[in-house]
Amino acid sequence: MFTRNKTPSKYVYYGLHLYFSGLSLRKASERLSQMYKRNHVSIWNWIQKYKPLKIQDRKRKILEYIVDETLIKIGSEYIWIWVAIEPENRQILALTISK
Repeated sequence: MFTRNKTPSKYVYYGLHLYFSGLSLRKASERLSQMYKRNHVSIWNWIQKYKPLKIQDRKRKILEYIVDETLIKIGSEYIWIWVAIEPENRQILALTISK
């Protein structure tokens, strides 16, 4: 009779990490196979089982933001750094560097 061989969670996590880091399913399974033998279909099944919740399609309006600039000297040149920040979540919205 067939017995199921459950993959330990640390290998599932590592396989998902490899895939979401940018490797293809096959490349992720090749790397994972160095420690624990699983094929690309197994990783695909893990993605289907543990996929993150989809972000809602509603776009959030940004009502307020802060723009700041700084002039720095690098060698003999002056460089401007511009940044736009959302104050509520303190997230960087845009960053520009110019001479």
